[in-house]
Parts: sequence; C-alpha cells; structure tokens
Amino acid sequence: MLIEVNSKIFSEFFSTNPHPFVSESFIELNKGKTERVIRLVDDSEKVPMGFIAGIKDGVLQSPFSAPFGGFHFRNENIYISEIDSFITLLKTYIISQDLKRVEITLPPDLYHMTFNAKTVNSLIRHGFQSKLPDITCWVDLKKFNGAFIQKNSREYYRQAVRNGLSFDLATDEGEKMEIYNIVRQNRARFGRPIFMTLQDILDTSKLWPTDFFKVIAGDKTMVASAIFYQSHPDICYAVFWGDSEVGRPLRAMDYLAFNLWSYYKNLGFKYLDMGTSTEAGNPNVGLLRFKESHDAVSSLRYKFIWQPDMNQ
Repeated sequence: MLIEVNSKIFSEFFSTNPHPFVSESFIELNKGKTERVIRLVDDSEKVPMGFIAGIKDGVLQSPFSAPFGGFHFRNENIYISEIDSFITLLKTYIISQDLKRVEITLPPDLYHMTFNAKTVNSLIRHGFQSKLPDITCWVDLKKFNGAFIQKNSREYYRQAVRNGLSFDLATDEGEKMEIYNIVRQNRARFGRPIFMTLQDILDTSKLWPTDFFKVIAGDKTMVASAIFYQSHPDICYAVFWGDSEVGRPLRAMDYLAFNLWSYYKNLGFKYLDMGTSTEAGNPNVGLLRFKESHDAVSSLRYKFIWQPDMNQ
C-alpha cells in the first residue's frame, strides 16, 4: 500500500530529483497554490518510486503549479514491474481517499527518456486516459557549432547582425520589468496565455540562477527578451521569450536564439528546454516551425487522467 510521509523522510528515500519542478524547495515555494501537499511511497523496504502531488477540490494533481510533475524514482532503470505495482497502488489510494481523480503531467523525454517510456506504457495499460499530448521542443547544444543548420535561419541571423542588434544580460530591476512586459505583450498579440507574474519569477529565482536577456536595436530600444532558469545541472529551461512588433522585421528572434544557444553552450550546459509549442495539445504552427528551424528537436509531453469510474 502507499503511505504518506513527510518531506524529511521522502528526501531520505530520494536524495536527487528527476527534475527541478518536483524538488522540495520548489514544492515549498508553491505549496500555497494547493490545499494540501502529499508525498507518497510504498511500504516496501526498497521504496523504488515516490510521488509528490497537491490535492485541490478533491483532485490529486502533479503538478499543481509547474510546467510538469511526475514521479520520483530510485534509478531510471528500475523494473517496469515496479512501476506497474506503484501505479496499481496509486489507483487504490485514490479510491481509499475518496478523491475524484488524479492528473499527472510527465516531463519531456529530455529529462529521463527510459523511465518515461516505461511509465507511459504502464499508465496506459492500467487504464489511465491520455489527454492530447503537448509538443515540446529542446535544443542539443552539443550539436550547435556556432551556426544554425538551416540556410534560411543562418541568413536571417546575418540580417539581424546587419540591422545593428546587440544582446546582453539585464540586472537592473527596471530592465527586468521591461523584459517581462515584452513577453507579456508578445503573448497577448498571439493569443497565448501567461501564467506567471514577474514577482512569481523573481520568487522562483531565489531557488536557482535566473537569467534575464535583452536584445537592443540601434536606437537603444529593447526589441526582444528572454527569461531562463539554470535549474538543472545540464538543462536550462526557457521560462519565456519573445519579441516586440518593432523587433520582428529586424529579425530580433533569430538574433536572440543564436545568442542564447551560444551563451549556454559556452557555460557548459548540454541542452535547452524550450517548452511547449502547443496550447492544450493544439499546435502553434508558427512557433513550432520557428523552434525546429533553429535546431530544436520536438517530442511529446504527456498528461494522464484516471478516476475511479473510468474503467467500469
């Protein structure tokens, strides 16, 4: 059976986190966004898997305030039979606690492909329903050698250079607000929601280094911006990025992408998690095309739901 444990005991079972959004520090920061945080492990001696989630309105959610959640595990090569056992016990827990359902968004394969494959297989076999998967994109910086692969993207970057753009980190609080506002306005223009305030980002930046970037035109106007988390030893996460209406004809996004790839490669990071190119699974065609034309790889991010009456 699954039992609830406190954060100290859970951390003793799992000394590392599969990704930053299920870390105790991140959970602690966001615990006010759910009614109750629970940490589940099975009562065996080995404890191969664990699950941190929030309960709100009778729904068990992982994540309850993050791009994705999912499971902790002893190591990525645990037996699929152990995953099967945990999923079975999780269903029993949902019923015993009289919860309406459980909702789980798994991380992209970038974080743990082997474990994801077994988990997706197990969840489907145990009657979990997959919502329309999101398409998520990531960049392999090991393969980036100072030039985009596609010819058009290389030419757009050269145009941006000829347009006199410059790229830099921002440290001034006023510039950080301007960086955030460029992204907010960009998303409003294209009908994309924004789920974090600037204060949310600043609060999260207390957990790990957070970078604010700016692209400046020749007249000193900020025309594109980006915010990234250095939240993983190998992977930087793109919180937000976008351009202004003035920046678009200047090829500011092509210039921003090139400089971001170069900046993080020089710091020694292996990958950039560029986030989803979908809304509730529906593709944003232009955004997806832009990422893929600038060396990004696309993969699926799954969301599963199970409720007690689903298999009746």
